[in-house]
Amino acid sequence: MPQWTQVVTDPALGQSGYFAFGSAVPRRYYYHVPAVVRADSPVIVSVHGISLNAAEHMVRMRQEADRIGAVIIAPWFDRTHYRGYQKLLCRDGETRADLALIDMLEDASERFGVDTSRVYLSGFSGGGQFTHRFSMFHANRVIACVTCAAGWYTFPDATSPYPLGTAPESGPAGMSPHPQARKVPMHVFVGSRDDRVEPYLNMDDDVIAVQGVGRLMRAKRWVKAMRQDRKQHGGADVTLTRLKQLGHDFTKAMERNRLDARVVESFGLSSSKETIDA
Repeated sequence: MPQWTQVVTDPALGQSGYFAFGSAVPRRYYYHVPAVVRADSPVIVSVHGISLNAAEHMVRMRQEADRIGAVIIAPWFDRTHYRGYQKLLCRDGETRADLALIDMLEDASERFGVDTSRVYLSGFSGGGQFTHRFSMFHANRVIACVTCAAGWYTFPDATSPYPLGTAPESGPAGMSPHPQARKVPMHVFVGSRDDRVEPYLNMDDDVIAVQGVGRLMRAKRWVKAMRQDRKQHGGADVTLTRLKQLGHDFTKAMERNRLDARVVESFGLSSSKETIDA
């Protein structure tokens, strides 16, 4: 089991917990539901990186969620069943992390009575890889996407096969990017010091040739490529924020840089600039 499994919350502020269902390939997620929930309450999905800290994602986000009346869903992609979840199709060549998330959202909809057909999607590190790729192939389910400190990206290059690019029918199970993929607003957060080469960073030659070295450089190049693509073909904004004095650390991003409030604001769910800058 992951850390943070024991979750305590004030009933006046809502309910937090953990659900698991399914057998061969289980679906597991942490959740937080505010004290008052409606069918049209916003649903924010927060996806962990390789540390598998799904519960921490939920706990770190729930204060902001309570403030704006949003539901939090934090999927847990364990190493046994979901190795390589960052690319949607896992390393076993069969398990689909993207479809697993959709199952979790449908389960949450039934349990909480909230509409999960379209969500606000965010993720950190490996979760940031997952979020921008999910948004490309399931744009009909994403209102807006935030990618935080992704290690590498799928570029809007129709001549390169997935996951490097978006060549037709090269995606998971032969998928092509969703027709509305360019309509999803995207924002990237990355630490101003997140430029180190680490053991888990993809250092394949073909990645370095296009994306460079270090998460900061790769974020800049991807945002530039996405902006150019959407300027040519039409689409929503793709924006970038560098978080000051931050390396690659989810907890510090939350505690020092108020990433929770920044994510919520980037979704257009809050006008909390005074809170972020405090």
